[in-house]
Amino acid sequence: MPSRSNNEQRAGSRSPPTLLRRLRELVDPVALYRQRPGRADDMPPEALIGKGVRFVQRIYRLRVIGLGVGFFCVAAGFMQNPVIWPLWLALFGHGYLWPHVARHWALNSAIPYRAERRNLVIDAAIGGFWIAALNGNLIPSAVIISMLSMDNIAAGGLRLFMRGLYASIAACALGWWLLDAHFLPQSDLTTVLACLPMMALYPLALGKSTYEMSKKLAERSREFEIVSQTDGLTRLFNRRYWESQLIAEFEQRSQGGAGSHQAFLLLLDLDHFKSINDTHGHLTGDEVLRNFSRLLRAALRADDLIGRYGGEEFVVILRDIAPAEALQLSQRLVEAARSTNDENNLYGCTVSAGLVPFSADMEAHFVWLQRADHAMYCAKESGRDRLVVWDASLARRNGAP
Repeated sequence: MPSRSNNEQRAGSRSPPTLLRRLRELVDPVALYRQRPGRADDMPPEALIGKGVRFVQRIYRLRVIGLGVGFFCVAAGFMQNPVIWPLWLALFGHGYLWPHVARHWALNSAIPYRAERRNLVIDAAIGGFWIAALNGNLIPSAVIISMLSMDNIAAGGLRLFMRGLYASIAACALGWWLLDAHFLPQSDLTTVLACLPMMALYPLALGKSTYEMSKKLAERSREFEIVSQTDGLTRLFNRRYWESQLIAEFEQRSQGGAGSHQAFLLLLDLDHFKSINDTHGHLTGDEVLRNFSRLLRAALRADDLIGRYGGEEFVVILRDIAPAEALQLSQRLVEAARSTNDENNLYGCTVSAGLVPFSADMEAHFVWLQRADHAMYCAKESGRDRLVVWDASLARRNGAP
């Protein structure tokens, strides 16, 4: 054991800490542009085909606004320090043609998401070139860098930001050499005024886009949460989530934190349900389950927790309810199932039910369930279509506990 511990310590000392390794990767251009090693939870390459169309459309709108308004920012710098006409032509093409070219290029790529991230790095490189063409004019250069940085941080985090930063530096250095630029950082009033719309409008557009995306993610998260909690057929709570609610209710009652009224557990089973599937088919059986779930929702209170426990079994936690009311409500459910009409047809199915009050002598939540199951089977053995309330003397005919 000691030798193993020493070996582990030596191995730990040889491998750099995770934070240090990540920082090193962020500042290493080779590591940034190297394809990330695959992980076990990565999607297969074929599953990524066509992914990212909405991402491309969102960046397209931002690029149209940013480059369209940014044209005037750079143009003012060109007017302050005159440049050759090909740079004006290139500026016009970048401001008003490149957004459409980039969108078309990304949408026609195998994986639009990756192609758009590539386009963002190209944006950063072109921005670096404009800084050189502006001779380092301070205000427009700062606006260009800040806007491009916001884009890359929002779209890909620090990794994409660093890729864009290195691309900007490389393109700026190349442009400085090609154009024989001179450092002229002063900005006149016209240049400052031309940069103000970009400084005001683009952050608003980016913020609105980010807000809409976060709102959609929140809605999707709520949808996933609902799906993870509900049974797909009946739209009641599924077994796993309902049991988590039962555990919470049991613990609250055990600790004396509940209200003055009692809690009851009601287990219901549809009688003769198997014959419905055998005679009419599973589609009719599904209809019966949906109809019974609607009956439960209509008959029970809003605070009661209803779940499908499995097959044709349903469970309900009756919270904060008086014993007489719990008995009356449960009996009314049994009678309602017996007298369903065509609108809520159970195809002749009746209900056997077991009702159990919470008791402090129960060791765990599953004891509560076991007692409800015991009472429900006693109802079945007594002729079905009835409610049985559990008590300690209750015994099944076949001798089961």
